[in-house]
Amino acid sequence: MMNVKRFLLIVALTLSAGAYGQGEMLSFSVGGGLNTLFFDPTLDRPLDNGEKDSDAALSPGFMLSSRYVFFFQNKNFGMGSGVDFFQYTSKASLNGCAVTASYDHENGQAFDLIESFDGWKEKERIYTFEFPLGFYYKVPFSEKANLLCGLGGKLVVPILSRYEIYDGTYAVSGYYPQTNVTIKDLPHHGFVNSNPVARGGVDTKLAFALYAEAGLNISISERIMFYGGLYCNYGLTSILDNRKKRTPELSDDFFVDTEGLFATRIVDKVQLFSAGLKFGITLPSNNRDQIASGTKSEVKLPSRQSKIE
Repeated sequence: MMNVKRFLLIVALTLSAGAYGQGEMLSFSVGGGLNTLFFDPTLDRPLDNGEKDSDAALSPGFMLSSRYVFFFQNKNFGMGSGVDFFQYTSKASLNGCAVTASYDHENGQAFDLIESFDGWKEKERIYTFEFPLGFYYKVPFSEKANLLCGLGGKLVVPILSRYEIYDGTYAVSGYYPQTNVTIKDLPHHGFVNSNPVARGGVDTKLAFALYAEAGLNISISERIMFYGGLYCNYGLTSILDNRKKRTPELSDDFFVDTEGLFATRIVDKVQLFSAGLKFGITLPSNNRDQIASGTKSEVKLPSRQSKIE
């Protein structure tokens, strides 16, 4: 929590320092691209038919962005912050088994609880608000155009996280090493076969990421510039809250709940990644020439000459 407070303090100090700059700009943009989730599903053994594969497919998403950038006195170098809204998506498919050491309280025996995923397919979506803070450098091309590059860090706040299981078979069995017996298809004892079609929420937490962006500003009027550019974000920490992960076991009512992969030990961490295009407008606070060239505008005053009589 202290890291979050420190980040917000830095943002506030940065924005308050804008009064000392010699050029400012405010931009709004919308875009999309490869906004996805990086994770690696881990299975312990193949199915009885010998299949074992797991895949997390990269998927597209969209974003909305705002930026406020101020430039230091007589420089093209500055700092900026803003607010972003991101949608991240991914798809997962599984064929294989996850094995967990467990205990059968009814029979008083230790056993291996085996969760089998056959043709399992799942979608995940995470929506976030993101608060960037970074350094910016402006490369002027003319009085009407400049290239703006930024690099910095982000605080990522997830606001909605969902999963949807839409295909495949989920089965629970138990291997008892004392008798070398594997128990299957015993629903009243929790060893079930099902074809789940389920959806629900994902437990997430605050995360941190790096970001980079570069865009071209072109004047279309005295006070409005067209913006087109590239963006890229890379998650430094996992957005998954492992404190609420479930441990598979035969519950008191002899039933095992089926949940999304992010709630199981099959997925250990989830990192955000995005890269794509964005387009929008930039509103410079000063005149167009100063924002484009990065120079301080000169104001010429009429000279006052003494009157000769």
